[in-house]
Amino acid sequence: MELKDRVEIASLLTEYGALLTEKQREMLKMYTELDMSLFEVAEEYGVTRQAVRDAVRHAVSTLQNYEDKVRKIALKRDLTAALDALPEADRERLQGLYDILEG
Repeated sequence: MELKDRVEIASLLTEYGALLTEKQREMLKMYTELDMSLFEVAEEYGVTRQAVRDAVRHAVSTLQNYEDKVRKIALKRDLTAALDALPEADRERLQGLYDILEG
C-alpha cells in the first residue's frame, strides 16, 4: 500500500473509525498507522493473513462509503442553497443537476 493511500485511510479512520467494529478499527490501525504487515497483524489476533486482509479491505470500503455519503449530503446541501439564491429562470435550468443527485 502506497503512502498516500495510508494517509487517506488514516484520515478516514480518524473521522469515521468509531463507526467500525473495534476489531476492524484496531486491525486497520495496526496495518496502516503502525505499518505492520498482514502477517504481523494476523499473529497478533491469532487469525490467518487472509482474514486480516479481508477485514482491512472491508473496513476501508466501509470508511470510503461513509465519506462518499457525507460528501453527497454536503453537495446536496450546498446545491440547494445555491439554487435558492438564484433567480427563478436559472433555478429551473439547474434543477436537473439537483434531480440527478437525488437519484
